[in-house]
Amino acid sequence: MNKQLAAIVCLGICFAAAAGARAESACETASTHLLDALDKGDYAGATSDFNDTMKTKLLPEKLGQIWPAVAQQFGERGTRDAASALPAGDFTIVLTPLHYGQTTIESKVTCDAQGKVAGFFIQPHH
Repeated sequence: MNKQLAAIVCLGICFAAAAGARAESACETASTHLLDALDKGDYAGATSDFNDTMKTKLLPEKLGQIWPAVAQQFGERGTRDAASALPAGDFTIVLTPLHYGQTTIESKVTCDAQGKVAGFFIQPHH
């Protein structure tokens, strides 16, 4: 009987550990999609997860002007580090380190409660 109980407890712990494996948040998915689309030059696709306010504030044409300037300023695009998500009230902030030449900058994507992009910034890496 004790062996069965131990097996059940062990199984429960294993399931709990698997369930505890962090699933990517909607904001992390939106951030990855945004950065992937930008890297491909798909500026319309980059805005597909924007909320209504962002769609009016940051048009694909503007992204097409801004994004190539990042490489011009910092150097050739390198790797992208793992993103980290931070809760901020009703919002989620996703920070993704981006390597350009000898410089690391950070993409900061803020999402609303629906997982839609409500802000997008490039900033120095901390």
